[in-house]
Amino acid sequence: MLDRRTFVLSSSFLLISGCMAQPTVSGESGSKSSILNSPAIAAIEQRIGGRLGVALVDNDGSLILSHRGSERFAMCSTFKAPLASVLFAAHEAGTVDMFAKFALKSEDSVPYMPFVEEKLKTKELVSLHELAGAAVMTSDNAAANLILNAVGGPQAFTAFTRAQGDDVTRLDRMEPELNENVPGDPRDTTSPEAMAKLMHKLAIEDASLNIDKLTLQKWMKESKTGASRIRAGLPKGWPVGNKTGTAMCGIARNDMAIIWPSTAKFAAGPVFLTVYVDRPTAPAKEVDAAMADVARLGIKLIGLPD
Repeated sequence: MLDRRTFVLSSSFLLISGCMAQPTVSGESGSKSSILNSPAIAAIEQRIGGRLGVALVDNDGSLILSHRGSERFAMCSTFKAPLASVLFAAHEAGTVDMFAKFALKSEDSVPYMPFVEEKLKTKELVSLHELAGAAVMTSDNAAANLILNAVGGPQAFTAFTRAQGDDVTRLDRMEPELNENVPGDPRDTTSPEAMAKLMHKLAIEDASLNIDKLTLQKWMKESKTGASRIRAGLPKGWPVGNKTGTAMCGIARNDMAIIWPSTAKFAAGPVFLTVYVDRPTAPAKEVDAAMADVARLGIKLIGLPD
């Protein structure tokens, strides 16, 4: 097994080589806002029904696109990516040992837990670090709950986001209750802008020699969900990592992604895109296609040649 120092150096080498306010779109310059303007996103929103929230931040964390960016949307499972960072911080503070192995219990079970279900069958010991990877890569709900219990519950998650300068994102409940998404209920919500800026800080900012940020990037790259959402709208060969979130009955359908544009201007640094959809009237397949369309429009702001 690689030690943390070796992992940092090798990972660095690999990376070097490899609520109803009016929607707005903001850009850093007039040329950018003319490439993608409010009617372009609004047309996609009208096509799928409900509300569509979008935010895109560039490599230095500057906001270059926002549509309903300050409105609240249910996080659903997108919270599992920053949850990994909550665990990393707790381990660093010495309040938990994320590498210690322990036995899972049948009472840990909740709907949708592919990793935990398999480990319960084999009776293998697991670590919180492994569970965090499962929460990000497979969206395992039981894994997320076990991490939340270890770090201090939903309130600890919210306290962590506040410490990062995010005064919007909040977690109030566990899985699966946090997916309820009652209209007007601020519980378990974020805004597209808040989450994009939070994830820029947790996964992109000063990441080159930070093992925890590189690990989160790796897990998002290896995500098993969301192939038909943001990923489907990006040019072939662009490195990308994502985390989806979905509520039952189609009342929320989300995705967010860290994207490494393969262009001369941005090749050295990733950008972060969030797409949140609340109560769409279109079928799920069409909503996913709309997310891909948002990604296609968004990449025009980051130097993609026509």
